[in-house]
Amino acid sequence: MTIDTIYQHYIESKSITLDSHTVKSYISAYEKHILPSFGYREIDTINYIDYQNFSNNLLVSGKKPKTVRNILRVISGIYKYAIKNIWYTGEIFPDLVDLPKYDNKFYVTISPDMQKKYLSALKNAKEPIFKDIFLFLLHGRRLGEVLNLKWEYLDLNQGIVYYPATHNKSRKHLSYELTTDLVNVLKEYQLKAINLQGTVFVTGYVFINPNTNNKFTDIRGAWKRLLIDNNLSYTKLHSVRHILGTYLINELSLSIEHVSYVLGHSDTKITQRYVNIKPQVAKNSIDVLFNDLKSKGEKAVEKINETYQLGECIQTVLF
Repeated sequence: MTIDTIYQHYIESKSITLDSHTVKSYISAYEKHILPSFGYREIDTINYIDYQNFSNNLLVSGKKPKTVRNILRVISGIYKYAIKNIWYTGEIFPDLVDLPKYDNKFYVTISPDMQKKYLSALKNAKEPIFKDIFLFLLHGRRLGEVLNLKWEYLDLNQGIVYYPATHNKSRKHLSYELTTDLVNVLKEYQLKAINLQGTVFVTGYVFINPNTNNKFTDIRGAWKRLLIDNNLSYTKLHSVRHILGTYLINELSLSIEHVSYVLGHSDTKITQRYVNIKPQVAKNSIDVLFNDLKSKGEKAVEKINETYQLGECIQTVLF
């Protein structure tokens, strides 16, 4: 069987079990990179060296190791699907490819003060509808989760939002308690939906674009306006998640486990990437080491010097 034949079956099954954004990324990787190189080749005729050369060429063309790894994961998925169907019994060669090591840590380069300004701008947004979407993002939800939010995922009496495994990136059933502010906002939308649909059992998307009467597909314009209004430098809207995770862990000292749940990560190792060890930590650590290695005599001399300096300070204040 050819790679393309297997892929067609594979992507059809994934379209049911994965969210639409992930499926689109799979399709894009396949059509741009995999199909031209391997699509019409039979899976039994492709060897490890073919995938290694394929990966090397992508790296030479300027693709980052992480991007190449993501493309290989799509091919690996095709292989695993073929194995499940007993269409292939060999090695999963894409998993054996050697790639340069890369740093997958998230680095938020702006200062904590600026991080707070971005988060405050979202919290205090004024533009109708978008201000409520931004408020939802501050709850740690991904943009896709917010724009695709349907009434059946909400229990406003309990103040909880549910996300089935097929509609979130972590592939787990998730539920989150909402803040009172957000519940009150959603109740206003619910009342409008009841009046519009003529029933208390409302359905469909929560956030409706008044220009299309359907869900929003792109709110980058509103995001840019928010940045301009608050004199903030441009950054991608998705960066809000990175800023939020970084600020919660490094500035508010919340536990990695708690922040991992807030952001809906499937593993705390993902959240660990937000931890920033500040530069002075290394110096402080060595200072502790050197202090421990000092002799009793050195520590005694330092104690005398500290006492002498304190006496000088007191004398200066008094006279």
